[in-house]
Amino acid sequence: VSGQIIGSGISGNKISGLFFGHNSPTLATIHIVVTIPPCLELCETRTRGVGAVSSAGSKCAIVMLLAATLIAGFANIGGAEESEDPGSVTIASGRVGGLYHPVGGIICKLAAESLAEQGLSCTVDISGGSIPNIKDLRKRNVDLAMVQSDLQQDAVDGTGPFEDEDSFENLRSMFALYVEHFTVVARDDRDIETFEDLKGKRVYVGGTASSRRDAMDVLAEAHGWTGEEVIAVSEFEAANLAEALCDGEFDAFVYTIGHPNPMVREATALCDARLVKVSGPIIEKLNRENPFYVGSVIPGGTYKSIPRDVRTLGVVATLVTSAKVPPDVIYQITKAYFENLEILQDLSPLFLSLTREEMVEAGLAAPIHEGALKYFSEVGLK
Repeated sequence: VSGQIIGSGISGNKISGLFFGHNSPTLATIHIVVTIPPCLELCETRTRGVGAVSSAGSKCAIVMLLAATLIAGFANIGGAEESEDPGSVTIASGRVGGLYHPVGGIICKLAAESLAEQGLSCTVDISGGSIPNIKDLRKRNVDLAMVQSDLQQDAVDGTGPFEDEDSFENLRSMFALYVEHFTVVARDDRDIETFEDLKGKRVYVGGTASSRRDAMDVLAEAHGWTGEEVIAVSEFEAANLAEALCDGEFDAFVYTIGHPNPMVREATALCDARLVKVSGPIIEKLNRENPFYVGSVIPGGTYKSIPRDVRTLGVVATLVTSAKVPPDVIYQITKAYFENLEILQDLSPLFLSLTREEMVEAGLAAPIHEGALKYFSEVGLK
């Protein structure tokens, strides 16, 4: 097995190593080293995502699903299309290489058995992220969507990237998943230690309709910048962001993500990239004035070359749906997720960033769907 280690230590000695190698400009190769007891269950990769065909919800099956969805997350397998299958629940997730897609796969896995009892299957769609996810949900191309809390608020208000549309009145929250950190990853040789040090630097900010650019614009405006302080980069030639950074195509890139993240791990392994502080009075003011922002810390030791905590601005990854989705479907998905939350927390620190109480409050701008509310009432969370 060769390549850079980009993930390890997920659920002690269950997934012992994850290697990511680029053998060509267009093909990524994933190698996973797994040590696991003989209780594996079958998972399958569908053309539109990852779906489980096993019946039990054992811990080792979820570990294998995480591995399977990580593999599928690096395969280009389509996007959301209007579904004519009334027997499928579709979750809009995120881009190749991110966390939304594997987390969406885990949600499907956990709910598979209870959905099957209703004659339903579960499918995960790769997408462009929060903004197209909300648009697809509004068009009823998907049933559930993973979105950032600030963009959920924009959809409710009809502002930001949704200012040309009316308020999404049928948007409903289910629950918050984990904290996503506004992350600035910079080359070690560019003297970038704080957000203000990005002035005059080449920064990859993504396309004009991307959530990363939206977050960058908010922070630039908060700092009183006009938009010309940073040399914005929207394209690169390398196989991925980490390689492009280390090859010198730009000096830093921004990303709103949960941690640990494979792209950041690869960048720190390839060229000793650093995480940049995004903190101070301006960030504290943003937190106070906007309930969808949270103060966040990327813990020291998350990446081997970064021993100290890194303070930054956070949003919350949330799961949303439409008022038109039947309450019992939402109830079953919510129940399955919360009943297995401790297993997920054992698998990855990603799921430790919010308490159960915070998961039914943080970042939920839209009203909570009645199906989710029914479960929360049963367990005393609402």
